[in-house]
Amino acid sequence: MSWFINLAIGVGIIILCGGLVNCMSIYFGARYKKSKKALQAEDQIATRLDEIERRLTDVQDVMIALTEKMDRMEGRERI
Repeated sequence: MSWFINLAIGVGIIILCGGLVNCMSIYFGARYKKSKKALQAEDQIATRLDEIERRLTDVQDVMIALTEKMDRMEGRERI
């Protein structure tokens, strides 16, 4: 009869642990879940940052081209 009690206690502990994990998953999943507005805001920010990065790359390309042109002009003046 004692093996039956040990088996019942073991099964009960396993069921309780499974329920605890399920409850914690639901609690933390709802706590850290982002709303649709937050996701849309993140998408807008990412889009704006991509646009700014593209513009900065264009400006950097122009500045490099101007620097190279100025270096060539200075090289001609030395000759």
